[in-house]
Amino acid sequence: MTPAEFKELRLKLGYEARRELADQMGVTRSCIEHWEYGRRPIPKYAEKLIKCLLVAKLAEKQKV
Repeated sequence: MTPAEFKELRLKLGYEARRELADQMGVTRSCIEHWEYGRRPIPKYAEKLIKCLLVAKLAEKQKV
C-alpha cells in the first residue's frame, strides 16, 4: 500500500483529522503522518486494520 492509498482510505472512512484514525488504530497521530508522507513504511498490520475498518463501515452502511 502506498502512502497516497493509505491517506485515501483514511478520507473514505471519514477521518479528516489524522488523530481520529490514530485513536481507532491505537497509534499516535505522528505515526499516521509518517506513513502518509512516506517517511516510514506502512506496517502490514496497519494496512490490514485500515482495510478492516473500511469493510466494517461499508457493512454498517448496508444495514441502514
